[in-house]
Amino acid sequence: MSDIQEENNTPKRGRGRPRLEETMPTEWEKIIHDAGKEGKHITQFLIELGISWDGHWALMERSQKYNRAVKEYEKLCENYWFQMAHDAMVETGGAAFNSRLWSLIVRNKFPKNWSEATKVDVTTNGEKLQQNNIQIEIIKPKDKEE
Repeated sequence: MSDIQEENNTPKRGRGRPRLEETMPTEWEKIIHDAGKEGKHITQFLIELGISWDGHWALMERSQKYNRAVKEYEKLCENYWFQMAHDAMVETGGAAFNSRLWSLIVRNKFPKNWSEATKVDVTTNGEKLQQNNIQIEIIKPKDKEE
């Protein structure tokens, strides 16, 4: 006899309570999406759901439904922050908008899409990098009149 049920091709479940990744509550998806629409940090919906960071990462690997919900959260959250900047530019031309804070937030929340870092690719074709000593000479200005 096979371990797979014929009607939906899912493995037969053993005894006990079903695993969370198989039975993610439907209200969780709404909570996760609402957090994204409001631009909340991921920690805020984890607390609301009662999930630890370890549990979150485990669910990301095991549950396609949870993984999709979190990916949608990320997209909605990024849109919230982009829309905030857009609205400030349209309404007031950016007056009183803290662009430095906004930039810091989006760079930290969405590092794949927002970055100010300049990356320099140094290749050595497998050779060892040479150490060059740089000498700096400090020349003190002479007083104009002594």
